[in-house]
Amino acid sequence: MISDSLKWNERHGAKYGFHEPDAYLKQQLEKLTPGKALDLACGRGRNAFLLASQRFETLAVDIAEVGLQHLEAAAQEQNLHIKTLLLDLDEPEVLMSSAPFDTIICINFKPGKALLQLIPELLKTGGTFLWTSFNDVQVTINAFPIEKALHPNEFVDYFQQLRLVEYKRFTDDIGHRDAYLFIKDMH
Repeated sequence: MISDSLKWNERHGAKYGFHEPDAYLKQQLEKLTPGKALDLACGRGRNAFLLASQRFETLAVDIAEVGLQHLEAAAQEQNLHIKTLLLDLDEPEVLMSSAPFDTIICINFKPGKALLQLIPELLKTGGTFLWTSFNDVQVTINAFPIEKALHPNEFVDYFQQLRLVEYKRFTDDIGHRDAYLFIKDMH
């Protein structure tokens, strides 16, 4: 969506520096399958930097060109190899040309149905999908959009091809969130 692209380009253009990588991602890092990683809705790249520093071959995808430009410049400064892809995640099919991935992360973003249905196809057997985002409690605190919020147990049984390793609701320094960790088993 062009409006999403404009909004996020404006937000990323007004920021300098980088936040720490996501706390839940850092806690779960050793549970992720090493190798090729996909960071969905990567923003300015804070989590892609963590993956690349841990020797993941990282592809960072976002709708905001400005965020990706910041990521590319910082990755070059830090001597980290991160590929970037400008993409509207409402039309995710292009990701198949880079698949399969050993690990997919999605932090603070709720994918649409097309992307969610594609996740199992994007993962290698034995691959992991880590997803955490704001939940319905956050909606009541700061008017976070309800349609972008995760709801209790909403995706526990969603993926037939993936096994749920962990689901939890928690509060941390950025807000009220739900987290999922899935693995693609052999069938």
